[in-house]
Amino acid sequence: MNSRHRAAAKAPKGGKSRKDILPSALRWLAFFFGGVFLAWALLVPSHAGDIGRYIAARLFAFLGNAAYLLPIFLLNGLLQHVLRAKSSGWMVTTLTSSLGLAAGAALFAKLGSWLGADMAPAGGSWGAALAGVLTSALGGVGAFLLALGALLFTFQVVFEIRWSGVAAAAGKLLAEDYREWLKARGELKELKIKAPSAQEAARTKSQDPHHDAPPSPEKPKAVDTREIKPLVDGAAKNGSPRMIEVKPASGGARCAAPAPSSAYRDYRLPPLDLLSLPSDARHRGKPTETEISSAIEDLERTLKSFDIDARVCGYSPGPVITRYEISPASGVKVSSIVALENDIALAMRAKGIRIIAPIPGKAAVGIEIPNPRQAAVVLREILQSEAIPAAAPLLTFGLGLSASGEPVAADIAKMPHVLVAGATGSGKSVLIHSMVMSILFRARPDEVKFVMIDPKRTELTFYEGIPHLFDPMTDPARVAVITSAKDAAKSLKALLSLMEKRYEKLQLHGVRNLEGYNAEADKKGLPREFFIVVVIDELADLMLIAGDVVEDAIQRLTQMARAVGIHMVLATQRPSVDVITGVIKANLPSRIALQVISKVDSKVILDGSGAESLQGRGDLLYLSSGAQKPERCQGAFVSEEDIRALVSYLKTQGKPDYPMLETMGAKGSAADDLAQFGVEPLEFSQALKLVLERRRVSQDLLKSQFGSSARATNILSLLEVKEMIRKPEGTNRWEINFDMIEGYLRAHFPQVPLDLKD
Repeated sequence: MNSRHRAAAKAPKGGKSRKDILPSALRWLAFFFGGVFLAWALLVPSHAGDIGRYIAARLFAFLGNAAYLLPIFLLNGLLQHVLRAKSSGWMVTTLTSSLGLAAGAALFAKLGSWLGADMAPAGGSWGAALAGVLTSALGGVGAFLLALGALLFTFQVVFEIRWSGVAAAAGKLLAEDYREWLKARGELKELKIKAPSAQEAARTKSQDPHHDAPPSPEKPKAVDTREIKPLVDGAAKNGSPRMIEVKPASGGARCAAPAPSSAYRDYRLPPLDLLSLPSDARHRGKPTETEISSAIEDLERTLKSFDIDARVCGYSPGPVITRYEISPASGVKVSSIVALENDIALAMRAKGIRIIAPIPGKAAVGIEIPNPRQAAVVLREILQSEAIPAAAPLLTFGLGLSASGEPVAADIAKMPHVLVAGATGSGKSVLIHSMVMSILFRARPDEVKFVMIDPKRTELTFYEGIPHLFDPMTDPARVAVITSAKDAAKSLKALLSLMEKRYEKLQLHGVRNLEGYNAEADKKGLPREFFIVVVIDELADLMLIAGDVVEDAIQRLTQMARAVGIHMVLATQRPSVDVITGVIKANLPSRIALQVISKVDSKVILDGSGAESLQGRGDLLYLSSGAQKPERCQGAFVSEEDIRALVSYLKTQGKPDYPMLETMGAKGSAADDLAQFGVEPLEFSQALKLVLERRRVSQDLLKSQFGSSARATNILSLLEVKEMIRKPEGTNRWEINFDMIEGYLRAHFPQVPLDLKD
């Protein structure tokens, strides 16, 4: 073996000798130090030393704002040619980066000239010169387009960006959204046309002598000489539908309806005739026997083709999907079946399937396959079913039909807070309407009230004027659906004050929850407290405008408000981690996920995949508090006509009525006076009450109460202007007019209790 071969044999496996390591390390260090130091010198020249300031000054003088591109190109070279071990392309990267610097300088110079500024500071001396040459040759617009095109070309080459792919992805996303919107709109029109009128449905029902008889169970055909029977759980065997979490719970139980308050003595609950009737087809949406037998054959043939010994041991047909239960043979791994999700979807010609591996409580794997025909489930059939009996808790609502076609209900008081998330067009707003309307059909305004927050101004505004509306910042005469993000933040903060007041009442009466307090109030002749359901239709908009305040308020309410009868329903169409933060998610044990576009969104909502495989139009996964896996349901549908009919009826039954709270604003023109000094009505009423209780006033006292020197100064100035306090000459103590303060509170804040002791 000669010396050259011996040297090659001693070379390391990576292909580099010891002589190549030093130049490579020096290149890495030069690129890294140069890029980071240049970025630091350009961003913070005052802390970059004399050399950094000199380099930054020279670069800004030559290139202007385009100097910021230089460290970006340098660090990109480090990434491309050092970290990725890309040994070729140095010349192309250098030339295109230089072209990008020149194009950026000319582009900034041209933009500066159009904005009325000098070209030299904007693009540097080189950029001004190049922009001048291009302008004289091509004109202003031509120079701008050429510089912009050169800069985009540089980004495409240096950063390996495919602009056609970016444009195609954006266009595809917009086209899919538009097609889904057109499809949903067309299907809704078809449902309205095909839906029978109330008179026709009643006439058909009266003419059918067997309309009350339960349907005979279907028996599918045998497959491979084995009889596969439909799966029916224990509740369905007894002929009664299942109900999720509707056992009497603290804060939501309802044994006997209490006597209505004086304001709603003549109140009548709305009849279910206001809602649309369900379709007469008892087995609508469910596949036929032939379709089920064919699906079983395709499933078993697909599994066999992948050498998986398993058979279909049962099925559960539902309104939207049919669940087939697969019993694998001994030694077959569950993961091997899960890995075939796309292959099974291809064999079944389905646009998406969901695999449950394994089914909780069973030695089987569930495969949910969409039905050829999706059924429409209306809210009326859920409210009329045994899933919501008359003695069910007040906050029980109709969720929809389960995967096996049984009515399903849930209780907000047991949740005790719920997160609803889904993409646009998945049925999220319809689900919110069904939850609200289910409670409105069963609860009086003095039993349950709603704080409705709708930044979109398109969904919850239907309920304007109903007597169940509530706002802790507004008196009953002016209460409305909250549409401003800032007003929503104030109302959530006021709910915190209301929660603390209710906890004081519970402590005073020695009870643990609102149910116990209402029982004590009935014994002592005191007014009862009502349940409060906070409905936020779009959480992302609130988090964008007032994220800190909203997140803190939601955190405290979801942690503590359950015992005092305050429950939250949060909905969003953007289930990302910046909207559904870890703090919010940790305090929302119950989740309802509708169709989302990716597995990442599904994991944010459910801590697992599955929501991306839903079919849309109300198809949902419900994860109850404490459950290991979510349950699939088809949400109940309510039309705009149903909502308007219910709201019109409720408006005839009364107006919003509830006692004035400390958190509400001042009467008369006092609110305008407070606004001039930047003082909130709630803060001023608390300050006046504090002065009466402590019998003194000072900057430190107000600062300790409100946590801000600026607020304390504003309140002191307002008190002095209104002549409630004065400081005589030669003294440093405030003289307080307690009678004037007490009279002001009684006149403008009558809701504030004055328990003064002499």
